[in-house]
Amino acid sequence: MMELKEYNHIYFLGIGGIGMSALARWCLLNDIKVSGYDRSSSTVTEALTKEGANIQFDDDPEEITGHPELVIYTPAIPFENRIRAHFVRFNVPMVKRSEALEWTTNGVDTIAVAGTHGKTTTSSMISYLLDRVGIKHTALLGGIAVNYDSNFISRSLDLMVVEADEYDRSFLRLHPRWVVLTAMDPDHLDIYGTYEEMLNGYRQFLLQIESKGTLIYRHDLEDLIGKKVMDELKAQNIKLISFGLEQGDYHAADMKVEKGVWHWALVTPTKELNEMALLMPGRHNVLNATAACAMALEIGGDGEKLKEALPGFKGVSRRFEIRYQDATNVLIDDYAHHPEELIAAITAAKETYGKPVVGVFQPHLYSRTRDLAEGFAAAMDLLDVPVIIDIYPAREKPIPGVSSQTIFDLMKNPNKKRFQGETWLDWIVQKKPDVLITLGAGDLDKHIPELIRKLYKND
Repeated sequence: MMELKEYNHIYFLGIGGIGMSALARWCLLNDIKVSGYDRSSSTVTEALTKEGANIQFDDDPEEITGHPELVIYTPAIPFENRIRAHFVRFNVPMVKRSEALEWTTNGVDTIAVAGTHGKTTTSSMISYLLDRVGIKHTALLGGIAVNYDSNFISRSLDLMVVEADEYDRSFLRLHPRWVVLTAMDPDHLDIYGTYEEMLNGYRQFLLQIESKGTLIYRHDLEDLIGKKVMDELKAQNIKLISFGLEQGDYHAADMKVEKGVWHWALVTPTKELNEMALLMPGRHNVLNATAACAMALEIGGDGEKLKEALPGFKGVSRRFEIRYQDATNVLIDDYAHHPEELIAAITAAKETYGKPVVGVFQPHLYSRTRDLAEGFAAAMDLLDVPVIIDIYPAREKPIPGVSSQTIFDLMKNPNKKRFQGETWLDWIVQKKPDVLITLGAGDLDKHIPELIRKLYKND
């Protein structure tokens, strides 16, 4: 097994991506020279440049500095990219990010957070809680943790917290000691073909947990994991622990919301921690916090310290992130790009603010829109005024007959609206909703500063 530390200079193709930039930071910490390419400058690339990375935004091979010995690339970079073609022509070794992550975690005690949603918030919570109870570790996160203003936290290289991503079967490269499993809803069917095949991917991943390791899973996922896999895990002496709301070995009980803050009692297999509090809205975040606390306690964290620390968790950028709030208005931005995530975010907004919610959704990927259109339509119908805009294609070419109209036609809400291009912005400014939530994993969040100016600063 190779190790990244064996290289002096590594080039990242798609360095501005959240997962890629965390790995780049790990390399910089280990005194490896880092250079890379991305399509456009961002706060992530600006931060990396300050930390010592050399980044180019034109795919011109002439701009490459030095002689990289290894290229780490993301599947989002197209084959026709000129830098990629240049490295292929000169036989520079190239590996996907998932393989590089495997090398990074190899031989290191690893906590891997898996699930079709909840990964980033849960792994960020775990890292934050471990930090606060004095358990030193390194975390490579799939989002910017607001407490650290970073997707990379490093105090010790002997313990790692990572996200186990099912996209492109990346998680099959990991062999963690601890796994937290948050959800197994249908997603990435462009990769797997069928839901059952995706579930098989998850089952295979769970069987890669180290012998005598631990699996912490949402209690209602047991049937999806299946008896055969559960029996096999038991045979490997893997500790099986469930979590949930009102049910599970670790569970939240007596939940209530007061002034936007969730309060509950955390019931563990040995005791009850009363008066838990979380400033992040939504039941789904109480669920994520229950999983994170279970993991931190299982690894030896002190319960009272956890209880003290949890209200200080400030969340993750673009995960129900409050971008503006005054006495009457609030603008929330959320990365939700799966029907279950939309339901969680919309429900949280309604429960927290108790006012009509206007939501703007930018679907992410043609294939996901095609595969999950009915689920998206049902989720959008929960909004008081649902607004749907054009699909963000990301890595995909258009699929004939698939557009945001596909979802719109299935929606039953009489207040539904659909806009093409950026025409939705003027409509929102005119409408001036009290509670506005922007939803999607694309680029609609780039309009938020302009919306804040026009809606609330009376530009």
